[in-house]
Amino acid sequence: MRQLHRARAWLLASTVIVGCHARPPIQPQGDARAGNAADSSALARQSWAAAVRALQSQNLQAARDDVELAHRIWPVQPRYAWTRAILAGRANDTGATHHALADYLRLGLGGDLSAPAFNGVRDRPWFAAMKHTHDLARAPLARSTLATTFADSTIWPEAVEYDARSGTYYLSSVRHGTIYERTPDGAQRWLWRRNAPGVGSVLALRLDPRRGVLWATSSGAPELDGYSPADSARGAILMVRVADGEILRRWELPANTPHALGDIALGPDGDVFVTDSNEPVLYWLPPALDTLRTVRHALFRSLQGIAPTPDARTIIVADYSHGLLRVEPRTGNVVRVADPPIGTSTGCDGIAWYDGAVIAVQNGVDPPRVARFDLDRSYRRVTRVQTLDRNLALAAEPTGGVIVGDHFIYVGNSQWDEHDENGALARDARLTPARVLSLSLQKH
Repeated sequence: MRQLHRARAWLLASTVIVGCHARPPIQPQGDARAGNAADSSALARQSWAAAVRALQSQNLQAARDDVELAHRIWPVQPRYAWTRAILAGRANDTGATHHALADYLRLGLGGDLSAPAFNGVRDRPWFAAMKHTHDLARAPLARSTLATTFADSTIWPEAVEYDARSGTYYLSSVRHGTIYERTPDGAQRWLWRRNAPGVGSVLALRLDPRRGVLWATSSGAPELDGYSPADSARGAILMVRVADGEILRRWELPANTPHALGDIALGPDGDVFVTDSNEPVLYWLPPALDTLRTVRHALFRSLQGIAPTPDARTIIVADYSHGLLRVEPRTGNVVRVADPPIGTSTGCDGIAWYDGAVIAVQNGVDPPRVARFDLDRSYRRVTRVQTLDRNLALAAEPTGGVIVGDHFIYVGNSQWDEHDENGALARDARLTPARVLSLSLQKH
């Protein structure tokens, strides 16, 4: 999952130079079939790269043209949309700025209109009302509450699990390569010793209460304490006994490429699914087999969360670049789930299935949020996007989560933004004890 956090950090930093646009319906050009959507996204990235080069050469008009093209090809990408607005503002193009900012709202997002790029249009009659609307679209919405904390501020948490029978929380550690446990009486321990040989950063967790095990993923990542470049190709799926933390089984992945095993999920029939955002590939372990299968597709670019549907044949996978994908592992069929006229499903990290909808930590938008994506009965179209939570005071860096009854339990303060790409503390970093939040889903 480290790629997605780097992408988000780049996106947030880029807003100082860049802008927005989109006309309803907000859909990528062509239909949502694999080839068309994947090809369109690739063309948009080429135009975006050209825009970056133009900006580096101080050629504002060329950059605007390239961003305009990237946005028209792939209008659901907030980075392109916001950049279009920023560049229009820098050019003092009043009409284009107004139009771009209005279109950015159609992504269901609000931008920071206090940015210097808008100084030249700040006195326009429409600007105050536009700013107010954007401010409302990005305002805090603190519906989640603090469920528990872990005392160690260096955990670098990525995923959380909760055992409703015992009231025990489990937290994965990117830094220490283990799983932390917190019992209801406040006792905390790691399931195996920190930085154990042969175990990399632990990213994803999923509790299997019937077997009394935790499924987890391990990846060689620079953020791991004691990391060396030789660790980069390390990747494994672990089955861990909860009672004593013993690793009962491990499925090693090919060592010919780096791995980033960002999420793991259990299907209703016991299938185990794992996403590798680095390769990218979907790993699948059917319950009756002992060998991992792989699913590859042109729409896979930066795979993140997984949400198995109740039909046991389909899973929804979040791709950071392409949005929500409908995947049939047994057939290999993959389609992009169509976005509604208002909203975008790009930038989703951890996701979970709940009552006909995908509950997602969408940390690829600014500010990050927890959102609900209602799907139609075929799982091919999002019918509505709703922001459930934008708790910036407690969840400025949300990541993975899990459904527990009618609550979404999620990590509030992962530490990616507090470190550089090599895992070293960033300047002015302030580490805080790991926070786990709980969000009621009953009223939404």
